[in-house]
Amino acid sequence: VSGSRFLNGTLSMHKELERELAEFLNKEDCTIFSTGFQTNLGIISAIAGRNDIIFSDKENHASIYDGCRLSYAQMVRYNHADMEDLERLLAKADPNKGKLIVTDGVFSMGGDIANLPEICRLARKYGARVMVDDAHGFGVLGPRGRGTAEHFGLEDEVDIIMGTFSKSLASLGGYVVASRDVVDYIRHNSRPYIFCAAIPPANT
Repeated sequence: VSGSRFLNGTLSMHKELERELAEFLNKEDCTIFSTGFQTNLGIISAIAGRNDIIFSDKENHASIYDGCRLSYAQMVRYNHADMEDLERLLAKADPNKGKLIVTDGVFSMGGDIANLPEICRLARKYGARVMVDDAHGFGVLGPRGRGTAEHFGLEDEVDIIMGTFSKSLASLGGYVVASRDVVDYIRHNSRPYIFCAAIPPANT
């Protein structure tokens, strides 16, 4: 593939895959990363900064933790699946700061499913955005296999969904779907996206 997506590594089949994923997952746009780990690293480090707060479930994947660290945002961990603890932390947060709630859809260690209806309700109440790591939900949950958000009927409530190709799709790479503005911002600001080679044609 010669290089990174941002420079000289984009193939027509990369763009085709992105269009199909965006359409399948009912979001405006999509972009793909080299691995699932790079996807979380690339999304979170691009969209959050020093004036933001990330609320992260304590049992989230390691790639979420590293993405939070790379973003320089304040990371606030809430007890696993504890919605009362999440609300307590949201309520005492600075209302002038940007707030992002990040959760696994299906937690990789325990196999339990996030309480997405309550997470989305709290996000609306406290002016936060919601990101779901659906690496273990995509292809498994929901009537059409669209994942955790479809499972709960909350596809319009979740702002950012990421997933990986190395689980149910048995390949290599990762993706993010969101609004067109958010995906375009990630493409132009995500260091793991800009400085890593694109996934090969066979995996695509």
